[in-house]
Amino acid sequence: MEVMDDPRVYELQAEVYRVLSNPTRLMIIDCIGDSEKTVSEIVKCLGLSKSNVSQHLNLMRTVGLLCSRKEGRKVYYYLSDRRLLKAMAEIKKVLFERFVRCGRVISGEELERLLEGMKP
Repeated sequence: MEVMDDPRVYELQAEVYRVLSNPTRLMIIDCIGDSEKTVSEIVKCLGLSKSNVSQHLNLMRTVGLLCSRKEGRKVYYYLSDRRLLKAMAEIKKVLFERFVRCGRVISGEELERLLEGMKP
């Protein structure tokens, strides 16, 4: 059995997708981008509480999406693989282009309704 045929690979993939299914975590990825940032910088970028951001960062680090390094008292977070930014950009293109391909124009109001409908 090849590694890619191992069902555990799909389990790991599903776990990563589960972590990525949270809007705050997607915003963290966008905020970090190609650089590294401290928790304080991410808090400022997102306007969320430090404890909230820290919980998300720890989970993202646990599944391997983020890495961290410590310098003195500061911890810097960065993407474990920059291809994640490219993948997210492609997914965004697909989402918005499908509206164009289907001949639909989406208004801000409609976008709000769609987003509201996606909340658990």
